[in-house]
Amino acid sequence: MSASGSASGSGVDGSGDRITVIDALRGTALVGLFLLHTIEHFDFLSDVAVPPAWLKPFDTAAHDTAFFLFAGKAYGIFALMFGISFSLILGSWSRRPGSAPLRFLWRLAVLFAIGYLHGLIYCGDILTILAVVGAPLVLLHRLGDRVLLALAAVLLIQPPTLWQVAGLLSGTAPTPAVPVHWTVYEGLMPIYANGGFWDVVKANLWHGVLARTFWTIETGRYMQMMGLFLVGLVVGRNHVLERASQHRRLLQGILAGGALAFAVLYPLKRLAESAGLPSMTAYEVTNLANAYCGLAQMAIWASGFVLLYPRIHALIPVRALASFGRMSLTCYITQALVFVPLFYGFGLGLYRFMGPFYSVASGLAFVILQCSVAHWWLRHYRYGPLEWVWRAATFCTLSLPLRRPPKAALAEAA
Repeated sequence: MSASGSASGSGVDGSGDRITVIDALRGTALVGLFLLHTIEHFDFLSDVAVPPAWLKPFDTAAHDTAFFLFAGKAYGIFALMFGISFSLILGSWSRRPGSAPLRFLWRLAVLFAIGYLHGLIYCGDILTILAVVGAPLVLLHRLGDRVLLALAAVLLIQPPTLWQVAGLLSGTAPTPAVPVHWTVYEGLMPIYANGGFWDVVKANLWHGVLARTFWTIETGRYMQMMGLFLVGLVVGRNHVLERASQHRRLLQGILAGGALAFAVLYPLKRLAESAGLPSMTAYEVTNLANAYCGLAQMAIWASGFVLLYPRIHALIPVRALASFGRMSLTCYITQALVFVPLFYGFGLGLYRFMGPFYSVASGLAFVILQCSVAHWWLRHYRYGPLEWVWRAATFCTLSLPLRRPPKAALAEAA
């Protein structure tokens, strides 16, 4: 999405130049999110019927590697970018006439509409969740940095889930019920396997909304997302990413802290997974452990990339990745438009044949194609197609220029 960048906000600093490190970091998150989606067959959670024996080790390696690197982390990077983008937008719009917070709420309403339409094809849409959970930022941005970080810390700990897990492990809490989203998704699977296109659309009109909403609530993801929004707001407000050289010690501290936290939390997570707990207790415990480990890995990912970026930013693949991140809304939705028909029963039905290895391989090939097209597109146009639609709808105008002016005009203007 961007789910969060061009898609969630401005990618410019006060001078009007793109903050390309933000675009590139968002691009890495979109790559990770997309590869997970391909493994999950875009929420069509069905495995290959009888994979060849020789392929099983490759499938296992592709699945485990992708989930270790990206599950819960790519999603979180998007949330962090959303908060950063919000701070940049508010700073830019504060110099325009009108109320910046009200315009941002309208921007989120447009994002919700785009996400809902996208969700009719792919029920795992993240845009509607970002739009709803992001709305309180128009009030919370008035708070100081320390208050925001304290509130973020509370949200990231996920007190309700932590309390429940403590009760389950101590034997003082009853066994939790089966999550509602499990049941909803179970009802959707036969439709995705055997239904036609309009059957999928009709199912996603409401049951798709229920599936992703209950998943967001029951996994505690909404609290983690809001916490990362607030962290991103503080990061953006203090220009940490675009002035990385000035904040090098802070970024190094975050990198070291993330590595230390992961070194402590990951063995505990593995211990919880192998402890032989009752099924629902194990689910709640590992879900929380995964959330904590994911935050540590996110800290390593984000801070490490920002520290490394000055050395690699001129490389052609990195520049293409930044273009990919800048057009993240267009690229995110295009991925579903191509791969849902690839996997679902109303299309080619390749869920029957493509396990994790083939799914990741096809996903990587498509990412390379998207990066190349995005890099070419942004040499000729100011915005991605859907980024232009979102921005034009935000300002209620069709006069927003899309094509870049000729080089001669640019030179004359300079």
